[in-house]
Amino acid sequence: MNKNLRTNEAQVIFGNIKLIARKAMLALNEQRLPECYRAVDGIREAIVAAKQTERALEEELHNDFYVLDRYADFLSAYADLWNNVLSQKFSSSWASLQDALDLLRLLKRFSQIDIEFFETQLIELEKIYPYNAFFSIGVTVERFDCNICGVDIDTEECPHMRGHLYGGVMAHAIAHKIVEVDHVAMVAHPEDKRCVVQYDDTGEQFKLVRYLSELIASGKLQVSDFGLLKFSKRRRPNPEYRKIGRNEACFCGSGKKFKKCCVSMEYVEGDHVDIIAQPRRIEDVIV
Repeated sequence: MNKNLRTNEAQVIFGNIKLIARKAMLALNEQRLPECYRAVDGIREAIVAAKQTERALEEELHNDFYVLDRYADFLSAYADLWNNVLSQKFSSSWASLQDALDLLRLLKRFSQIDIEFFETQLIELEKIYPYNAFFSIGVTVERFDCNICGVDIDTEECPHMRGHLYGGVMAHAIAHKIVEVDHVAMVAHPEDKRCVVQYDDTGEQFKLVRYLSELIASGKLQVSDFGLLKFSKRRRPNPEYRKIGRNEACFCGSGKKFKKCCVSMEYVEGDHVDIIAQPRRIEDVIV
């Protein structure tokens, strides 16, 4: 048996949790969302009960419990994501997608839990959202305090390193006294992809996500079957094209003669995306 966590105790707990996680995934596939959320709550309850009975004084076990908590958080964010997609709350689904990806990165960093399916699927899902420019805000602060010991985390007095686990707590910096906002910029590769220009959920920008939502809602595609997009170029009729005399002024308003302008634009090339179903067993999703 592959050891996903550091301690044998946590490994046993995770084995039991996976059985409940598969029930949650099955309920999600069948669009029984309340049952899916109840299963995730059952996972949280199992973790809480285990914390009370295990020898939680050992640091490695504390750290494993941190991972188990994040696993439950991930399943909750994952359910939120698809719930929002099905409800056509696409802006909210983008935030849930980023929550899920952040939690996957933590699981990947601190454990050997097999998350390959989820990672591949969610990275592919990102591609059909309309966001490609993000906001980044820079601020000047007096100092950054450690959340564990309260000391300035950038000094030798603080024994903790950012992003490391200490007895089940991740060390991070807390900004102390923001002095000024330094800049607001638009970037292509932000630290936080939630900082985006908001679009209306009914807008054309969400055309592809809406199509995916309709496929799942109609039962033509299950959540666990999504995972592959095929991008291509397709020629299609130009809806603005008008066939007129070759020497007449072009319909586009350029002032040129039709034969010197849009005569060859009866068809235009556009982007096309196929959503490829990849049927899977639940046991192959949560392994």
